[in-house]
Amino acid sequence: MAFVTILLTLYLVTPNYISFGYLFFLLFWIIGRQLVEKAKRRLWFPLKVYAAVVFIFTYSLSVSPIFAESVSKFVKLYPDLGFDPEASLLENVWQSLAILVVMQLYSYERRQNSDKNFGVSDASESGLLGFLRRFLIWHSDKILSVCGFYACLSSISLSGLIYLLGLIVFSTLPKVSRIPSKVYLVYTGLLAASEYLYQMVCKPAQMCPDQHFYGLSVFLGLKYYDSGFWGVEYGLRGKVLVIVACTIQYNVFHWLDLMPTSLVHKGKWEEPCQLFISSNPPYSPVIINEESHSSNRFTLLFSKVQGLIGSSSSLSLGPGSTQQKSEYVDNVIEGSDEDKRPSFAKIWGLSKESHKWDKKRVIFLKRERFETQKTTFKCYMKFWIENLFKLRGLEINMIVLLLASFTLLNVVSIFYIMCLVICILMNRDLIQKLWPLFVFLFASVLILEYFALWNDEIPWFHGINDIEVHCHECWKNSRIFFGYCSKCWLGMSFSLSLQ
Repeated sequence: MAFVTILLTLYLVTPNYISFGYLFFLLFWIIGRQLVEKAKRRLWFPLKVYAAVVFIFTYSLSVSPIFAESVSKFVKLYPDLGFDPEASLLENVWQSLAILVVMQLYSYERRQNSDKNFGVSDASESGLLGFLRRFLIWHSDKILSVCGFYACLSSISLSGLIYLLGLIVFSTLPKVSRIPSKVYLVYTGLLAASEYLYQMVCKPAQMCPDQHFYGLSVFLGLKYYDSGFWGVEYGLRGKVLVIVACTIQYNVFHWLDLMPTSLVHKGKWEEPCQLFISSNPPYSPVIINEESHSSNRFTLLFSKVQGLIGSSSSLSLGPGSTQQKSEYVDNVIEGSDEDKRPSFAKIWGLSKESHKWDKKRVIFLKRERFETQKTTFKCYMKFWIENLFKLRGLEINMIVLLLASFTLLNVVSIFYIMCLVICILMNRDLIQKLWPLFVFLFASVLILEYFALWNDEIPWFHGINDIEVHCHECWKNSRIFFGYCSKCWLGMSFSLSLQ
């Protein structure tokens, strides 16, 4: 609530030095909590004190024209301080008042929680909330990667290139590593603070659009925000998404620490925990009557097939793993069929009896069989959802390579086709050993395409890029039009080559 309130106040006002103070203390709070891995009072209390001081200062400017006139001799009240002398008192103090209220509510909540020692439930609890927490534990690193890639493309510059390099380097770390979120958060905080401060100092520094040093700001990735709510929101969107993803990972690691040790996987490439956790009680072999015997057989089948999910994370990724899993499932089903055999004699009776069907028992048997089929289907679906990329990860990558190779017909597409052919012809074990080489080559292609895009954004090369040339002419003038031809070869100017 405090984060959203402060963020909205930054969007609704013209960037000024007072709002920059709110952003600075908010980033200090978020980054400090991520690095220390605990929300301590000395991290959020400075923001509360700053909001109280700003409220008193703004209120004094509103009620005392003499004080406002004396302050205006040293600094401009608007837009440097965000204080409009012609506006009403509420319009001037609403920003600091709203932040002060939410910080007071946050401090009250912290005091209540520390007094009563409320326990925080972990991600192993049953229900929708526990499943959502385990889902975030599984996919929080992907959310952070997507947000980092969006921030990389939203500002194609030196700052975006650092995001891209971090995305490539951090892909080699395990999922439970806390280094990516900390590094991303520190870098994004510095970038957001620098870009927000740039809005106030760009004109004196001659770095605004149509000024002398504007090319330097474009090279560094410093955007000049448009006026209004959506202008500030668009400028901060990529940075805010990365900060939100890092905050999600902070909560994810907290939930993972609270989970039981038996449910946590500590392998480098293993998932941190199970996505589906069974909450059924253990099977009891006590049989009271025929109906309870049938229900116990149903529970036995469910517990056996449910064991697939618990043991799936420890299975190997070799070529025969799929066959071993299918044989295990067949043995489970056959074992459950053997357990069913004694019950048929009790349901149908002995061969010397009248062989008349009891309608209620037939209906009960059909219902039990239908419920067993549904439970088996659910268990198989959970198993495939949890292990899809382990079992069919190579095939999924081959489909993606096939789609990417036909998106644009260029040198990169030929490289993708070659990789696809290698994946088809080579053994899976050999592909697993060579996979780091594939990842390195894909990362190199990504960086090369990013530089081709960056070439358009740098003002110093616009004179060369404005020359009209067809792709087939690059062979004749490769030295002169190297920047344009590299984009043409990489498929970045496909529409121009059709002219």
